[in-house]
Amino acid sequence: MTSLDDLLRVHGRLTTVHVERWVARGLLRPSAEGGAWVFETVDVARARLLAELVGEMGFDDESVETVIDLVDQVHTLRRQLHQLGEAIGRQPAETREAIAVALKDLRER
Repeated sequence: MTSLDDLLRVHGRLTTVHVERWVARGLLRPSAEGGAWVFETVDVARARLLAELVGEMGFDDESVETVIDLVDQVHTLRRQLHQLGEAIGRQPAETREAIAVALKDLRER
């Protein structure tokens, strides 16, 4: 868990205004402990990405939201594909083989 002060220290270009704006827009989702924000590891990494998009790449707020939404979608799809692979791996050999054949047929179309 990372405090707001630690987050600002780690990401030297960030200001409280940046973080407050991103929290208000739902781009960062800190929890509150004793009235202060606390950031999970994922939010610290997300803050780094947001800072790069805004500071180094010059993205505006709407573009940043679009990029973050796409990143979230990619992560969701990766997790779902991993779960699907796990579920397929738990099936009997004949079912796994049938799925492999079906995938091969689909690729050859």
